[in-house]
Amino acid sequence: MQGKKDGCKEWPIEGESLFSYRGEALPYMPFAYKHPDYWKLIKSESKRTGDMINSWKLFDDSEKAHPLKEEEMIKVENIKGDLLLIGASDDVLWDTVRYIRRMEERLKNTNHECNVIVATYEHGTHFIFPESMLKKMIPVFSGTFVKLAFKEARKYPDECKKTRIDIDKKVRKAIEKWKER
Repeated sequence: MQGKKDGCKEWPIEGESLFSYRGEALPYMPFAYKHPDYWKLIKSESKRTGDMINSWKLFDDSEKAHPLKEEEMIKVENIKGDLLLIGASDDVLWDTVRYIRRMEERLKNTNHECNVIVATYEHGTHFIFPESMLKKMIPVFSGTFVKLAFKEARKYPDECKKTRIDIDKKVRKAIEKWKER
């Protein structure tokens, strides 16, 4: 939940999924931290790392406390069509690359009709959008905004931009292939 509660901007709702599909709550991994510790951890990790928001430890600790069950896994093998899995190692909200690898492994071990394109990068942050999309979302100073939000973007601005440009090419190419079909 987001808003203002006891000095917190966000907090988990116990026993409730964040997502639903066709009106049904989806299975989920519960957070290891309850209110207000949930927000205090995010705030302290963000301050410690110099990021606008950093929740990686929250997700890692939650998965250690509650190892994922089969019903909580995303059934990527049920996707019919093309799937782009894109992420960066320096995403500080969660371990995107680990989750992408997990989905890749799941696809290797199941029958599926999914054509998967995987693109993982060392640098790109959580805002790993195609460059053209980022410029549309934040038309003025888009690169500056990403640098303000994430310490790694300040340290590796050229690498982050190269990542966004490469993603732009990959996404455009995938869309062109979809159109051809």
